[in-house]
Amino acid sequence: MSRKYYRDVRRRNIARLLLTYFVPLLILIIYFNYQYDALVEEGRRLHLKSIAESQANTFDLFLTERLVNLGNLIDDPKFHVPPEPEMLAAYLEKLKRNSEAFVDIGYFDSTGIQTNYAGPFPALEERNYGSEEWFRQLKDEKKEFIITDIYLGFRQKPHFTIAVRRIISDQFVVLRATLDPEKIYEYITSLEGANEVYVSIVNSEGYYQVVTPHIGISLEASSIIPPRENRIGVEEIRLKGTSITYAYTWLKTADWALISQWSQATGEGLISGFKLQMILISLVVMLGLLVIIVFRTRKLVQMQIESDRAKAQLEHAAKLASVGELAAGIAHEINNPLAIISEEAGLMKDMMDPQFKLNPKLEEMTPHLDAIHEAVFRCCDITRKLLSFVRRTDVDPKPHDIHKVIDSVVDGFLGREMAVSNIVISKNYDASLPTVVTDTNQLQQVLVNILNNAVDSIAGPGKITISTSRQDEFLRIAIADTGKGMTPEQVDKIFLPFYTTKQVGKGTGLGLSVSYGIIKSLGGKIMVESAPGRGSTFILVLPFRH
Repeated sequence: MSRKYYRDVRRRNIARLLLTYFVPLLILIIYFNYQYDALVEEGRRLHLKSIAESQANTFDLFLTERLVNLGNLIDDPKFHVPPEPEMLAAYLEKLKRNSEAFVDIGYFDSTGIQTNYAGPFPALEERNYGSEEWFRQLKDEKKEFIITDIYLGFRQKPHFTIAVRRIISDQFVVLRATLDPEKIYEYITSLEGANEVYVSIVNSEGYYQVVTPHIGISLEASSIIPPRENRIGVEEIRLKGTSITYAYTWLKTADWALISQWSQATGEGLISGFKLQMILISLVVMLGLLVIIVFRTRKLVQMQIESDRAKAQLEHAAKLASVGELAAGIAHEINNPLAIISEEAGLMKDMMDPQFKLNPKLEEMTPHLDAIHEAVFRCCDITRKLLSFVRRTDVDPKPHDIHKVIDSVVDGFLGREMAVSNIVISKNYDASLPTVVTDTNQLQQVLVNILNNAVDSIAGPGKITISTSRQDEFLRIAIADTGKGMTPEQVDKIFLPFYTTKQVGKGTGLGLSVSYGIIKSLGGKIMVESAPGRGSTFILVLPFRH
């Protein structure tokens, strides 16, 4: 075979091994990588949700404690109505010991006037808060406590108000304290998990109450407004072309939602590092598999080369065996022109002998020279055909007229032997057949092997019929003889190497086994129909293009 053929074999083997081993592994790697990403993402979502829930619960507890601190003051039996300024200042100190978030404290009568105040804004004393929403809710809606959204108020500085109402001595009174948003932010950022996320608190209208400077400022409208359907959840939105995943929890003590979203670098180093390890391991495995595939392909091609060499040697041995069987016919074919040469040379020698005194002229010698010349070229043609059949040649598929190939075997190699054996050749050719792409030398060997077997199976006069036809995209060549035929057991074995139905010393058992391999290599198949006493039919099926 040519180098190009083995390069094609190598490429086909690499492609086959890649499809068999490499591609499924690659698909598995991609699949598991996808599943890993999905699991990591789901784990991150659950972790973010747990952080938001934990922080919200802790912050709820913080606000509840502040309300309890304020409630304990007004519920103290020693609480005077209205409280003395010194007492109110002592209360403020007590509150600050509980939490540094407390800014001031104030006492309100039933009209909403802050009659007593302790804190850094003394000008707020005697201010009327009767029209403030938080005061009206406590008085008119009879709420026990209230926590307001962040607002500027009279002091024009962001703050929260928490207040509790009581009925003391049949009087409606309110004790109020304000909380510093910065202190609350410091508290939130100290909670567990805060170093992994950006935390913000928004009210029901979507305005920041407490927020990290990385994403906004207080009283600014938030780009994220959590849904109210569920108290706790995880959502994903797109902002400015970027996908953002956030978790939220609505508080119990105030109409606020705590929002947690990953900080830009949170968890990326660990995940990227682990994923990088996965990618590197996958690349090493795939590279190792690729090396194995290349090495295996080389071994397969080497095995193919050795197999083809053995096959070629077997085919050549079969050719030589066929030549041995043809030797008698070939010798007879060569002896005929040699006899003519001998006869014509002897005649010319006698004509030129002085004792006969013929004195031949040149024109009288010319016919005898022509006869010798023709006989010589006849011998040359016989030996040329014989050598071309025996010589080892590379497989060279080309378009051929199948009828000319058959005729070259029947008329060139076996015609004389069949004529001597009283065997008639009948040809039923389909003249409409297109050319077939095949290797002439190999196909000739198959035809010689089958026709030799047909001649040997015919005892006495007989007939061999060669038919050609088209069956879809395949060429069909049927070679039928009137020989003795074969049993089913013999038909099952005829393509096995060294199996023969001939007498000992008259066959090698290689012809049909080699023919079977040749037809398979040409992309076709060979079939046999035979029965004892009814002859045999060998059918060759070949593609028109191979």
